[in-house]
Amino acid sequence: MIAGRMLLALLSLVATVTGASAQGLVFGTSDPTISIQSNFAGETITLFGNIEPSLDGTPPQGPYDVVFVIRGPVEERVVRRKSRQFGIMLNADHALFTGLPSFYRVLSSRPLETILDPEIIAQRRLSVEAQVGLALQESTGNVALFENELVRLMGNANLFRTEGRGVSFLSPTFFSARVVLPANVPNGIFLAQALVVQNGEVIAQGAQRFFVQKSGFERFVGEAAVNQPLLYGLATVLLALATGWLGGVLFRR
Repeated sequence: MIAGRMLLALLSLVATVTGASAQGLVFGTSDPTISIQSNFAGETITLFGNIEPSLDGTPPQGPYDVVFVIRGPVEERVVRRKSRQFGIMLNADHALFTGLPSFYRVLSSRPLETILDPEIIAQRRLSVEAQVGLALQESTGNVALFENELVRLMGNANLFRTEGRGVSFLSPTFFSARVVLPANVPNGIFLAQALVVQNGEVIAQGAQRFFVQKSGFERFVGEAAVNQPLLYGLATVLLALATGWLGGVLFRR
């Protein structure tokens, strides 16, 4: 419930100014809804925006930098460490992460460390390491080991990534970025934030959301599994029996 309220608050923010010299911001996405079907192999969406005059009518006076932050729906993950016990490999220590973004991407017009102070990066938790550390709920072993392993696993799955040259300026005020959503991208509401930076400070920011959802037969099966688990289970058993019977008939021939 708290996370939902925070998301709604962020989504209602079209442009936020932080001082007399703050600029306006227009920001949008190319695809408000990404449909996933059985042949889904990933998708690329475009984020774009323009830096507008400030509230007092002062025109934009760059140069500027832009940072995009894209977050997927939160999830829970458990990282386990196996050890040999009595000659058998068994689960030993573990770490539980809750409220972890299932997808996290940071794109910037220049490397993040060159355009923002380390204090601002830490305060806004812009790094993937900060997201993992914030999500840590409990651990029975080496915390740093589990956090580093989770960052590695999410990075290998192309779900966590930082791109220091991922935003391009097509004019002094108009910018865009292409975000690659992998084939294993989760379903749900995604939140994209744009931060306009000048002289190491965030002078404007905006937020947009887009959806990733199954469609067609895949969506029907997924909704049936969640909303009608008993019927879904019976249908699965019947389908397995029918497939086995048909296979037996074919092989007897």
